[in-house]
Amino acid sequence: MSILKNAVDSIQIGMEDYHSDDPRRVLSAIRNVYAGLLLIFKHKLQALSPTGSNDSLLKARLELALDPSGAPIWKGKGNLSVDAADIEARLKALGISGIDWKRLQKLREIRNDVEHYFSKHPVNLMKEVVASSLQLLTEFCEPHLGQRPADLFGDECWDMMLAVASFHEGEVAACQKKLAAIQWPYKVVASSIDKMRCGHCDSQLIQLKDETAGPHAFFECLACQALTDYEVVIGMAIVESLLGENYNRRKAGQPPASDECPGCGEQAYVYAEQICVACHYEPGQYTHCEVCGTLLEGEDAFSPICSYHRHKMHSAD
Repeated sequence: MSILKNAVDSIQIGMEDYHSDDPRRVLSAIRNVYAGLLLIFKHKLQALSPTGSNDSLLKARLELALDPSGAPIWKGKGNLSVDAADIEARLKALGISGIDWKRLQKLREIRNDVEHYFSKHPVNLMKEVVASSLQLLTEFCEPHLGQRPADLFGDECWDMMLAVASFHEGEVAACQKKLAAIQWPYKVVASSIDKMRCGHCDSQLIQLKDETAGPHAFFECLACQALTDYEVVIGMAIVESLLGENYNRRKAGQPPASDECPGCGEQAYVYAEQICVACHYEPGQYTHCEVCGTLLEGEDAFSPICSYHRHKMHSAD
């Protein structure tokens, strides 16, 4: 039986497990979907392996050999195949892009808990992670295998996957609708609600537990039931939301749009607002350099002297 056939069978069984009314079968769904995803990726490595190399890209061990012309080549040795980390590394090195590997990593973490006969995660969280990981099939199958998921897995299984994805998207949309209705104190926070995640399990199924948004509030996760400090959730969201802008500013030699807050330690001090949008820390009375009188802007506003004279003082030491 081929690797691809095993992959398809595993994911089909995983979908049957997922849709079972027995909550215990979600553990089986995790095992089967994870195994199926790894096999899909291994199939690609096998297909990319040079002819006569004994599946060199798939094997964990390699040995030097000579091809028929006498040229040295790497050949796969033994039956042990690469693990998840090596699969990701090799596919990236081979130019396979557009894959959100964090989805697989999260599924692997929960699968490892399951394999050790213990899972601290609620059923809702485990189902969410399975639903999220199915996106990998959309990202990988047609672009890199040349096959539509519906053709590869069959209409029945594909319909099951779509139902899982649709339910998960509906749950996320409901949470984000509630977040959008909140009166956030800063526009940059309001525009980052799609980046807000649980600080414990990284789920998007979160809601503000308190009526008013602010540093003393908490976010509650509907997947793992944990509470996360307001500053932590907002800090993570701001980092992701301003990632592109900060990158472009660095390339242009400009100061960043946001920085680490001296008050809470989150990367949520937004220079345009002149405040930390997570803990509401303000830099204080520093407006002009005490040495030269220069207007203090950006990160310089955290110190009574400008960066030039700070550098001069450190050089003198």
